Amino acid sequence: MPPRAPVIWTHGPARGERIRKRLDERHRDLTREARARGASYRGSRAAASDPETVRLRADFLNALGRLAAFESASSSFLHCRFEIQMRAYADDLARDYFQLWQLLARRGTEVSSEDEGSAERMDHFAVQLGRLEGMADALLIAGRNVRLFPPPHIPWLPVATGA
Repeated sequence: MPPRAPVIWTHGPARGERIRKRLDERHRDLTREARARGASYRGSRAAASDPETVRLRADFLNALGRLAAFESASSSFLHCRFEIQMRAYADDLARDYFQLWQLLARRGTEVSSEDEGSAERMDHFAVQLGRLEGMADALLIAGRNVRLFPPPHIPWLPVATGA
């Protein structure tokens, strides 16, 4: 049997291919951002208790958390072959997003005492906030606009470290 002639599609890529392309583009952007924030944090020569260094560290950890959450969400989206799988996974991810959203809203309004663990709490909070943003990025690409529910309003109190 002779080989078939190649098929040339005249319409644009299928929805799955568009999603894969958008996921790849967003992953590149988030990777660039994490690398840039890491370089600025590592390049700072200030003392660890300096507020600017604390901010740079929080930004770097936030970017890492965002990239990690986006990678885990997008890898599952890439394995979906059917629209029903995509919807089911988007529903699960949206549920996880809102659970994390509620957790951050509760923890952000608690009054915290200033003790030795304040830097660790700040690091953990920055990573969790980054995870929330990474999930929102993946859900937005999958067609769920969770950005209608912005992250909870949490006052960013300066971290006081013992001098």
